[in-house]
Amino acid sequence: MRRGILLAAFAALAACASRGTDDASRYAPLPAQPDAPYELPTGGPDSISIAVMDCKMPGCPIVNILLDPDNYWQRTSNDGAYSGIAPGDLYASVKAAFEDQGFDDVASVLDITKDNPAACPQYLQRGLVYYIHLGRGGKPGQRITYDTGCSGSLDARRAEFVTEALAEMTDLTHIIDGAVTLEDDMGDEE
Repeated sequence: MRRGILLAAFAALAACASRGTDDASRYAPLPAQPDAPYELPTGGPDSISIAVMDCKMPGCPIVNILLDPDNYWQRTSNDGAYSGIAPGDLYASVKAAFEDQGFDDVASVLDITKDNPAACPQYLQRGLVYYIHLGRGGKPGQRITYDTGCSGSLDARRAEFVTEALAEMTDLTHIIDGAVTLEDDMGDEE
């Protein structure tokens, strides 16, 4: 009798599970995709522009950073706009991070997102999205869109190395995170 009760319970669970797998209403709808790609402010002719978005839907928080060759930076986001002069040679370090991975002065667009299977053959999960523009002295610069959920291509790996190098630049991460205020001396670490 006990065996019959267990078999009946397993049969009921199996029936529920098989009905549930075909029920599309159990799953949340996919988020809407933006109508047009993000328009990154490009700053001056030699500026490096980096924007970071933590989701792909319109209205998501986004942080824009413009960095000029004289180390002047400007940060804009939904919490306001800030600017200052970075210590040392932050601009040269950021530029070198891109050049070390072969992102040089070629006027081009590189889209490393799930919509471009050549540059993103494996899409693991939604990640941070970086919109990057490398200014080229008044000429069209290089534009890179990189979703950290992409993997499986040389371009995705190169972009990953760049973002890892940028994440190691404490002064830059302080600017991106909004941890720098007008009163801060950016070069001092505690």
